[in-house]
Amino acid sequence: MEAGFYEVKKVDKRTALLVSLKGSSEQYTYPTEYFTHNVNEGDVVEVWQEGTRWRTKYIEEKTHSLSSHTKDFMKRMLDQE
Repeated sequence: MEAGFYEVKKVDKRTALLVSLKGSSEQYTYPTEYFTHNVNEGDVVEVWQEGTRWRTKYIEEKTHSLSSHTKDFMKRMLDQE
């Protein structure tokens, strides 16, 4: 896996299929439990490596799914309490 921006094409119980936004045909599966937000199909995420662990970040500006924005907002509200 390479660091970069990916679109989530498919989500099942344990993994998500990530497709690179660089225009290449790179595809990777990533465990859903490692995402920092409630991942949905159509989300755009940034993936990078810190030491030996891969990290993700939800890219709000590039994600067009209303349900993803709603879930992210609710998670932020619950985290603040």
